[in-house]
Amino acid sequence: MTATVTERRTRAPHKHGKPSKQPDAPAAAQAGWHRAVVLAVPGAGQLRLRIDREGAHEVGARQAFSCVVAVQVGDVVAAFLDDQRQCWVMAVLERSGAQDVVLQSQGKLELSAPTVSANARELLQLAAPQVRLSCEQADAMGERLNLVGGTVKAIGAALSTLFDRVHHHSKQYMRSTEGLDRTQAGHMELQARQLLQIHGEHTLVEGEQLVKARGAQIHFG
Repeated sequence: MTATVTERRTRAPHKHGKPSKQPDAPAAAQAGWHRAVVLAVPGAGQLRLRIDREGAHEVGARQAFSCVVAVQVGDVVAAFLDDQRQCWVMAVLERSGAQDVVLQSQGKLELSAPTVSANARELLQLAAPQVRLSCEQADAMGERLNLVGGTVKAIGAALSTLFDRVHHHSKQYMRSTEGLDRTQAGHMELQARQLLQIHGEHTLVEGEQLVKARGAQIHFG
């Protein structure tokens, strides 16, 4: 009798209690195209994506070679999952905020076309350790041009300048000319605070109407 009661008491929970139901594990994402959200960018070309709205599927992904737009956290991207479970980000579909775009490449990035134009409404900025420009003809036009550098060097066969006014200031100014050095002006004035020296093997001073020398002392010879 005791054994029978014990058996009934043992079986009672199984008879009257309801079996606990385990939550279903989320099904793996199917191969093909997916609309995903970027969760993290751990490294160059490496991404972490959420490929459904419920957030059940998080996968690692790589940026496709043809997608040169730098991906940011929160971007909505077009992702392709192949049969080997490798996920690729093919394009950036949507980005909230300022909509800034950065083009990046692990190798050399080159543009090749008959005509390449860059139009900036506010600012066009170039930054690089070295900048090289090679062309047959270059034209620069603007209301105001500023050139600032520690060392400026210009080499060429001919130099021609045309200005309404030229102002030059330097601590030292030295000029060397192998051939003829000629200055033509309506009025020419030379001023030296200490010494003005004119030296030549033959020195000629000529005035059509007047030659005048004035000083506290005048020495000839």
